[in-house]
Amino acid sequence: MWKYVLVSISLVALLTGGPARGDTTTSTTFVPCDPAKNYALLWDDEFNNPGLPDPAKWGYECGLLRNNELQYYTKGRTNNARVENGTLVIETDKELYANAAYTSASLITFGTASFPVNTRVEVCAKLPFGSGIWPAIWMMGTDITNNHWCNWPQCGEIDIMEFMGCNPGVVSRSFHWMDLNSTNFLRTLNNVVVSDNTNAFHVYGVERTQNSLKFFIDTNYYCTVTADSTMASNLLSKPYYLLINTAFGGSAAGYVDDSILPQKYYISWVRVFDMTSGPLPGP
Repeated sequence: MWKYVLVSISLVALLTGGPARGDTTTSTTFVPCDPAKNYALLWDDEFNNPGLPDPAKWGYECGLLRNNELQYYTKGRTNNARVENGTLVIETDKELYANAAYTSASLITFGTASFPVNTRVEVCAKLPFGSGIWPAIWMMGTDITNNHWCNWPQCGEIDIMEFMGCNPGVVSRSFHWMDLNSTNFLRTLNNVVVSDNTNAFHVYGVERTQNSLKFFIDTNYYCTVTADSTMASNLLSKPYYLLINTAFGGSAAGYVDDSILPQKYYISWVRVFDMTSGPLPGP
């Protein structure tokens, strides 16, 4: 038996030390997803072909990138990213590689696919575990450009799912943007208990319209973020791309215990739906 419950909600200004704002954009109760919604499939990967991830769908982040993380993200290396048994596996290992002590992978659709407004993103995943591990499913605006982080958080960052292994059974979702009225970086954040997230597959997702982000796990919505006057007018309506990765260590990962390695992050499928298509005919 598994369960998920909302354990905390906050809306805070980040990085600049600006004042927190009252939480006016986030719902606090679980609402069942409408089972009648059956949108047209826009893009997917079912991970049916063994070997490296499909290069027509996925690219890679490479190197030691951000947040004081310890892993080196490798490219085109089956040790760290591969499809096997109908599942994408992102493996985090302890090994010396390019002046780093650990390796992992970060798969991205930047340059292969971007997703417009009015789309529903679903990722079915089983998470790695242990203190220091940090898997994520997230999206950023394509206007971040090729030089990553030069336009962050103005580009927008939608964190569909993050899991800090130092906090077992709890996943989070967040949204980052630049406050138009100040120099503050803003974030909304929810933590949700999913007690068996490292033992079972769950669907983590978001529905994006020009005015809102609606987050869900499996068949329940649990948070809605609505556009407000602090956000650029096109913040939610512009194209975003998808990232799936596992970090190890870093500013938010807590105590690093490398005795847990290797760790595997399993993704059963990724599906993106066109919400403008309306429900498809059913039987």
